[in-house]
Amino acid sequence: MDEDSMRKFVLFLFITVSGFLSMTAQVVDVYLIGGQSNATGQGYVRNIPVSFRLDTTVLFYYSRFLNNGEGGECWRPLCQASETKDKFGVELSLGTKLQKLYPERRVALIKHALSGSNLYEQWNPGNRSGDVRGEEYVKFVETVYSGIKDLERQGFHPVIRAMVWQQGEADARDIAGMDQSRHYGPNLKNFIEQVRKEFSCDSLLFIYGTVMPLAAPRFTGRELVREAQVAVSESSGSELSVKNAILVPADDLQMRCNDYQTPMPEDDVHLGTYGLLNLGERFADTIFERLR
Repeated sequence: MDEDSMRKFVLFLFITVSGFLSMTAQVVDVYLIGGQSNATGQGYVRNIPVSFRLDTTVLFYYSRFLNNGEGGECWRPLCQASETKDKFGVELSLGTKLQKLYPERRVALIKHALSGSNLYEQWNPGNRSGDVRGEEYVKFVETVYSGIKDLERQGFHPVIRAMVWQQGEADARDIAGMDQSRHYGPNLKNFIEQVRKEFSCDSLLFIYGTVMPLAAPRFTGRELVREAQVAVSESSGSELSVKNAILVPADDLQMRCNDYQTPMPEDDVHLGTYGLLNLGERFADTIFERLR
């Protein structure tokens, strides 16, 4: 075989093997998590019941801004990721329940959230005239891309299947102003559409839970934000309605003020340990009902 024929043969083998590896790469279903404090998570690890069995076969990637900056930006078995390691969010029950619902599939979660963050500025995608891309949106996008690329480097084929979002309290606060509360619907609709464009997922399933089950004087825009959440859901039929955006009821869930030995007995905003475990499972059930 002459030198030219040898080069062609080697090239043929490379293309054939590369194609085979691409076709046989294990698909990983990726689910995104974002939002503010009820997404970051205020449940207490110490209060998780012994009956809850965490599925550590689920892959987890969280931003370097969680868990006091420890352990982020690398793939690891499913664990808690909040401001501090003694707290958790929906990731534990969401990932565990998804893996139970999809036993033959590989499940992976990517998370970035920040307590107290608003949608109108900090999570603003910056795509509209006069808008500026918000810092938390940038962190979220960078975290997702980094996690996806790392999976690809490991030989996986990641597919973003859905996003869960728990946020809205900051946009209802008196310090935000009523105008921001009134704009929550258009802002949420725009956010969903831009996340889909960002990750080239035109019909990405977007799941979010109701916020602020308890009325509090400082949340002057509470009703406006809650009404906007309903309006954006695909079932509303309103002009703000977004296809494949599903609102999950959360008003009946346990609050942190009712948590066992809670240090926050007057907390009227955050879900407690059982509330977050239940919300994560509701998110997973909703995803399964739509995507099975």
